[in-house]
Amino acid sequence: MIKVLIVDDMKSFLDLERTFLRRADCHIFTATTGLEALKVAQQVHPDLILLDIEMPEMDGVEAARIFAATPSLMHIPVVVSSSSDRREDVLAAGAREFVSKPVDEDRFLELVQRYVPLKLRKDARKTVEFPCEIGHRGKITPCSLSDVSVSGIFVKDGGALNIGERLALRFCIPMEQGAKEIRTEGLVVRATHAGHGIGFTDLSEGARLFIQEFVEA
Repeated sequence: MIKVLIVDDMKSFLDLERTFLRRADCHIFTATTGLEALKVAQQVHPDLILLDIEMPEMDGVEAARIFAATPSLMHIPVVVSSSSDRREDVLAAGAREFVSKPVDEDRFLELVQRYVPLKLRKDARKTVEFPCEIGHRGKITPCSLSDVSVSGIFVKDGGALNIGERLALRFCIPMEQGAKEIRTEGLVVRATHAGHGIGFTDLSEGARLFIQEFVEA
């Protein structure tokens, strides 16, 4: 199985990139500093390293330089991301590519598949027209749910949402016994002119089974 090492000292970015890979057939490892990343990489020898720049102990540029100089690790592709533009520093340190944050799900997966043969599970989706509520920034916003799967939903009219924003979600799906309320959490993984894709991060197994039954009916 493909092994991906994600390195970032911000839990929000770790959670977002793990959510991007929720449909991928891979083993995800994480680290929060450059030193941790070196330790994990030496232990598990990942197929790809996704590295942040701004981290304590050792920043991403220095970590990329050490990866490139270590015989047992130098073959591993390193992709560095940051909200600051240090492209030249990153490439000079030996990274294969630099990408600016924030990055959405499609761009992220395209980037990963450039370096490893990542297989993505295609979850069945169902087009719907249901009301939905999203909780964010201390308020509840009503919106319209336009499709649903066991991995996430697509919402319209949800207002201005940012990639990586964490949301509380509430919607109902029809069942023979009556409507089943789904309450869970998600992260915004895609933004388009039509609305926002939201990946589930805290869906219970019971809720997943109800959604699967509804989608496959």
